[in-house]
Amino acid sequence: MRNKYYKILLDLEDSGDVIYDISHRGGNYGVSASKLGDIIPKLGGWADNLPKNVGAYCNYLGGGLRGSICMSDFDSRIPKTLANEIVKFTKACKQRYLDIENGTGLNDETYPDGDTNWDAIGSNRSRDAGIKSAY
Repeated sequence: MRNKYYKILLDLEDSGDVIYDISHRGGNYGVSASKLGDIIPKLGGWADNLPKNVGAYCNYLGGGLRGSICMSDFDSRIPKTLANEIVKFTKACKQRYLDIENGTGLNDETYPDGDTNWDAIGSNRSRDAGIKSAY
């Protein structure tokens, strides 16, 4: 499901403001906390209570397997209305991360030549199981 932040992310990709690295070994997708302050103007000084980068990430489990796509955490003292907006933003980042993975074939369980993509099968099953990290 795409929300209003998904379109904003696409525009930010074009301007180079999105920080991302997505590969068969996991990665990340998001923006700096200061950029999120531009996206959610009411965030103001609360941006200082966010991690350096805010968005989604995926850990490499080893052996060709990727874990679940997770959303950034943030300080629980942030007011609920702002926290809800941050969650909507990170959900958009998670969706965009998955769309990029899917668009590059990382999650296709069969290669175009018909061979089995065991890495994709294993990663998809580890995600179904909710595995985020190998440690």
